[in-house]
Amino acid sequence: MSEREQVVVNAAAAASYTVVCAHCAELDAAEGSTGSTFAGRLDLDLHHGMFLCRRGHSVRVERAEPPEEQSAADAA
Repeated sequence: MSEREQVVVNAAAAASYTVVCAHCAELDAAEGSTGSTFAGRLDLDLHHGMFLCRRGHSVRVERAEPPEEQSAADAA
């Protein structure tokens, strides 16, 4: 069975994040435990990155466009 892709969108001005790994949350629910969150960092000069949770599940992190760039793209 193939795992679905996990994508997290980080705020334009945020460098760090804490998220829940959906795959770990499913495993934890089946086992009756918790702890499926993990923290990471996407430096402000990066627009995307790939990270692994504690159990090795892949998570893609994307940076949201700043509001002024977003509205300019919408107008075009």
